Amino acid sequence: MEKVILDFYRDKKVAIPGGAGFLGTRIVDLLSAAGAKTFIPREKEGFDFRDEKICYDYMRGIQPEIVINCAAFQGGIGFHKGKEAELFLSNAKMGLFLMAAAQASGAKKFINIVAGCSYPGYVEKDELKEEDYWNGEVHDSIFSYGVSRKMSVVFGKALKKQFDFNSIHLIYANMYGPGEHFNPNQSKALAGLIKKFYEAKKNNLPSVEVWGTGRPVRDWLYVDDGAEGALVAGARYDEIDPVNIASGIGISVADLAVLIKRIIDYKGDITFNTSRPDGALKKTFGVGKMKEKLGWTPKTSIEEGIQKTIDWFDKNYEYAILH
Repeated sequence: MEKVILDFYRDKKVAIPGGAGFLGTRIVDLLSAAGAKTFIPREKEGFDFRDEKICYDYMRGIQPEIVINCAAFQGGIGFHKGKEAELFLSNAKMGLFLMAAAQASGAKKFINIVAGCSYPGYVEKDELKEEDYWNGEVHDSIFSYGVSRKMSVVFGKALKKQFDFNSIHLIYANMYGPGEHFNPNQSKALAGLIKKFYEAKKNNLPSVEVWGTGRPVRDWLYVDDGAEGALVAGARYDEIDPVNIASGIGISVADLAVLIKRIIDYKGDITFNTSRPDGALKKTFGVGKMKEKLGWTPKTSIEEGIQKTIDWFDKNYEYAILH
């Protein structure tokens, strides 16, 4: 990462709600290397940010200059079923309370990490650009999480208008990489496929079942690139309108399965369970604004990222399948 980006964070007090999570740990590592003073609240230490008072007490207690909000309660499509109201309320509370408390405590900047599922889910375009963000409803398969995260973008705009509060809203493609969720209850498509192919090879199974038709196209962002993108945006971007953080490259679930099968060297067949949901059919993100405003692009190819993820999974299998 460029020295000018690291220098932006040097000696600054930075709070990272969700800093012990998948993306947050990478962000904390980069901030520590830059010489920032990092604050990582953990729920097990009593920091439940669904509680408004806890949010305000925390922010007033440390008075951060910058807040990078990685806090979220989420998973893949299967994880959301039966938890719709809980997911909506938990994520809405965390997103709104943390931003309001940051503004009230005098924070200079709030960097809001927002899931790409907050985009309209039924827009038939080759790529989703920032100007499409308000042009339709979130996909029904993940509406409770997507809408709750979108609410935080609206609230950021309200705080800008009323208090001139500086929040930026980064819309992320699906992230993957070492350390993500591999347990079937919470994993996303890429991690789930790695686990299935790895175990099929290990147990000499004749085939691997892939949920859905295989047609949906997704944009996958390696988590280390996602962390770097957040810090670059924090240093260079000050506009209230959202900006995508993504690879800009789409790959279908079917092609992703073939790629993972090849990298793992699994010799069996792939079958598709079409009774399972597909979700939105196409979700590839435009990266023109990201390149223009941030002067940055992710550097990890999908092949390289999957290989690194499989290597980690192989070395940490017992831990990975439980988390």
